[in-house]
Amino acid sequence: MFKKISPRIFVLTLCLMAAAVSALLFIDPWGWFNTAGAVGVSTDAFPGVEVPALYPSPQPLSDGSFNVLILGIDHGLGRPAEGNNRSDVIMVAHVDEKRYKACLLSIPRDSYVEIPGHGRAKINEAYSLGGATLALATVSQLTGMEIRNYVALDFDEFKKLVDLFGGFQITLDQPVLDPKVGAIPAGNVFLNGEQALILARSRNYPNADLSRVRQQQRILTQILYKGKELAAYPGAAWFLSTAKGSVETDFTLDELIRLCREFASFPVVDVQGGVAPGKVGTAGAASVILVDQQGLQRLVQSIQASSIVPDEFR
Repeated sequence: MFKKISPRIFVLTLCLMAAAVSALLFIDPWGWFNTAGAVGVSTDAFPGVEVPALYPSPQPLSDGSFNVLILGIDHGLGRPAEGNNRSDVIMVAHVDEKRYKACLLSIPRDSYVEIPGHGRAKINEAYSLGGATLALATVSQLTGMEIRNYVALDFDEFKKLVDLFGGFQITLDQPVLDPKVGAIPAGNVFLNGEQALILARSRNYPNADLSRVRQQQRILTQILYKGKELAAYPGAAWFLSTAKGSVETDFTLDELIRLCREFASFPVVDVQGGVAPGKVGTAGAASVILVDQQGLQRLVQSIQASSIVPDEFR
């Protein structure tokens, strides 16, 4: 026969046992739960995915502001036979950590510029001639901006990454009806990866490339809005770890996680977008955009001095 136990004593005993087990798991005085060096224990839970640090370095990426070059490549990452290997999206993201702001400076892909070591050509040829390094040098020379890092993303990988984090919401005043890439209805629509790619690639507008770069900026801004919501969650580190394997970048994983969490701390998502000014011209038989250097310098100066894009460049 078992002696009847008082309910109070029973509950107290359970609490003490739970506390003891928690202390054992937390302190682990005998190293029972330390898998370092253990035989037959796999630390690679997700093959091919680098295990991210739970707590990246608290050191900020910058004491003030910095610039990142963003490139959208037409089948350029290891598959040049399937595309022209040129950067169809060329954008500089200016991140101002003191003012909690970001500016996006888009450079039309047909801008006729000096490519270091290769003479004058359309700026989207820089990547095909010398990869991200030459593209960065070309954009830096054109704008006068010091660019800290770059991110190059193939269009197909862009589609996969949009689906990976669940798509995003956007409002379109007019439908996208492009026989070459696809259609998207007007209104408040939720875009998956395939639809986001249609919006990013369509040139079916009266002013073609200029409207397209503005749509690309809207896409990135909406992604930043959603990214801010997700950045505070622990799963954001795993998403960045997976995403890093799909892009070409000189950011380390630790830096990406730090950047993500710093951006999450911004009170609001304050992003302004501008386009390098220019006019349509010709170079030989090719139609190009002749960059207005004086206007571009005014735009760059405003971005770097105050993180503001003047209305004339929006």
